[in-house]
Parts: sequence; structure tokens; C-alpha cells
Amino acid sequence: MIGFFPVQTEGMLQIGHFEEFLSSLEEPEFLKEFRKKADSLLQSAKFPDLHLESWRKLNLSNFKLSEYQNPCPPSAIEFSTGKFAEVKKISELDRQGWDRLRPLLEAFLSSYESEWVTLLAASRFTHAYYIKLLNEVPEDFHPEVVVDCEGGDFILPLFVIEVPDRLKGRFSERWKSASKEGFVFMNGITLLNIRAEADFQYSALENLGDSTFRFRTVRAFQERDSKFHASLAIWGGYKGKAFFDSEVVGKGAWTRYAGLSPLCKREFQDTEIRILHKESHAQSSILFRVVARDKAHNVFTGNLHIPSNCKDVSAVQINNNLLLDRTARAESIPKLEVFADSVKCEHGATVGEIDEEQLFYLASRGISKEEARRMIVEGFLAEVIREFPSESIREELTRMIETRMLGEA
Repeated sequence: MIGFFPVQTEGMLQIGHFEEFLSSLEEPEFLKEFRKKADSLLQSAKFPDLHLESWRKLNLSNFKLSEYQNPCPPSAIEFSTGKFAEVKKISELDRQGWDRLRPLLEAFLSSYESEWVTLLAASRFTHAYYIKLLNEVPEDFHPEVVVDCEGGDFILPLFVIEVPDRLKGRFSERWKSASKEGFVFMNGITLLNIRAEADFQYSALENLGDSTFRFRTVRAFQERDSKFHASLAIWGGYKGKAFFDSEVVGKGAWTRYAGLSPLCKREFQDTEIRILHKESHAQSSILFRVVARDKAHNVFTGNLHIPSNCKDVSAVQINNNLLLDRTARAESIPKLEVFADSVKCEHGATVGEIDEEQLFYLASRGISKEEARRMIVEGFLAEVIREFPSESIREELTRMIETRMLGEA
């Protein structure tokens, strides 16, 4: 088993109990060494507070590690991959397999050497898997992993997904948690290694209970002439922060993020998408749309970084927010860090309510106010929904949006 050791759960997440936790693990030394490196960085990292740029909108004063004592069991992770992916526990890799992963993991640690939440998951992960895509997937099948925070009050999964050279593939992550009396804690890392000329569609769907603290770090490494399309749907939860990052290390790469977040009640979600271009002749784009009702609050940050050595790069980021109630909030923080000359960059952000003139026009055509609101909300999110690679997922999202935004969520 990977990281699920009931005898030491009391100190598993506590910063001062790491050596005791480590000694209880039945893992190969190479994996323990990785945990040690992550923990050494964690010791000097600052706990997220309002003084840190990426965390200044999220108040974690009521988040206490000591409250989480019961890790979710191995059954909390469930794969459905068929013949289209090979799944192995990282602890069961041989030395050669680990040596292939090590450069990727070490590069990851260096990129997040001061990010406390990410380092906590890297040093104390409860489950760890290596997933290698094998074959092109037919339209009627969608390989996925389900992370269900059930049977415990915290889970910290680590996934490494490899997309081989020239492979056209897709894979989904689903995160689930139920509403409970006490808080639950979900904090995961996903590393996507997208090789040369690969064409990869990644989806993340998160359906969270209203007592869930949820944190996510997803990082993609793109080699030359690769294509990466990420479709994101995030809803529910108590408070959450997610980093979706792409490091474009090869020439001719194409990167696309399309995301939506329909929030209600008092839900708070903070999503940050960062694309770092390191090579020339590349294209990237971000489209993220939010609908918020009641007292929900969403923060979106988009960051495009293009250093001076890059040429012929086109980058766009768009964030649109629709508020259904005056008490709902949405904040948009676009960032462009462009140090090159021969590039084309655009950004745009909007926050607004449903246009009364639209409602009046539809009412004049005999459409009720409720039906008009449904049409406007669905039309607002339809462009993003169309980018999900499965008809069943698109239908699921349409039903969810209608229930959450227009029904009794």
C-alpha cells in the first residue's frame, strides 16, 4: 500500500512528526528520498496567508492540519482505463522506472520550492500512481481515475501521467466528496509529461461537498510540436485553490485551457492558470467562464509568461463572469509577463449580471423569466462545454449547471 498506514495517522500531516511518519512507510528508499527533499523545502516554505501574492484572496485562518486524522483508504482511488493505459503504484516501480521519473519530479519540486500546500502533498502523499497512456482511445470510451474522499477525512494523491511520442490520447480526473458535518481535506498533485508530437486531451471534473477544503497542483511539461488541451469543470466545495500550470519546453507546441465554474451558496474557489513559454513558434490560449449565485465567490488568475528568447508566440487569455445575484462575487486577475518583441498577446475579462434588456426581449417572445435565465446561462457556458471530449460528460455538465444555477442546489 502507498502511504496508508493507520498506525501513524496521528502524526502523518504534522510538520514536526515527519521522521516518525517516514520510518513507518514500507516504501523503497528512492521514494523516501523524494519525500525527504519535499519535506526539507516544506520546512522553509511559508504557510499560505494573505501576504502571499497567489493566496491574498483566500483566508485559511480556520484550516487546521491537526483536525485531519483519518486518511482515505486505497479504495478511494479507482481507475477505469481498459487497454488504453498502464497503471502502476510508484512504490512498485523498479529502479530503472524510477530513474526515468526522477528528472520530472525533481524539476517539479524546483518549480514549487516555496509553495507550502504543494510541498505538503509531495512529502506526505497518501496514494501515488504512474499512468502511461498506450493507445489511441475510441470515441465511446474515456479513461479516467476517480478520487473519492470517502472512508476518511483527508486524501493527498500523486499522479504522474505520461503521454508517449506521437500518441493521440485522453484522460480524465474526477474528484468527489460528500457534504459532512466536519471538514474534509483534499490536496493533490498531477504531473503530465507530454512527449514530442503527442496530442493529449486532459479533463478535470470536481464535484465537491460543502465541507471540503480542496487544493490542486496540475503541471504539464510539453515537448516539441505537442498539443495539449485541458478541459476543467470545478463546482462545490467550502474553500479551494488550484494551480493549473504548463511549462512549454519544446518548439511548435500548442496549449489550450478551457474551464468553467458554476458556484452557489457560500462556495469559494480560486483558480490560477499559468503558461510558461520557454521556446519559440508556439500558441497558447485560456478561456475560463464562471457563473455565481447566492453568496458564492470566485477568483480567477491567468498568467502568460514569455521570456525574451522566444519568438513567434501567440497567447490569449479570456475570463468571463456572470453573476446571478447581487451578493455573488467574481474577481478576474489577468497577468501578462512578456519580455519578447515578435509575439502577439491578448487578454480580456468581464464581470456582469444578466442583462435586463435580454430578459425583456425574451419575455416579449413569450418566454418565461425562468426559462430566459436558463437560456442565458446555458448559452454563456456552452462554448466551454463543447470543448469537453466526451458527449456523456457534456450532457452531465449541462444537467449539473441547470440544477445548480437555476434549481435548488
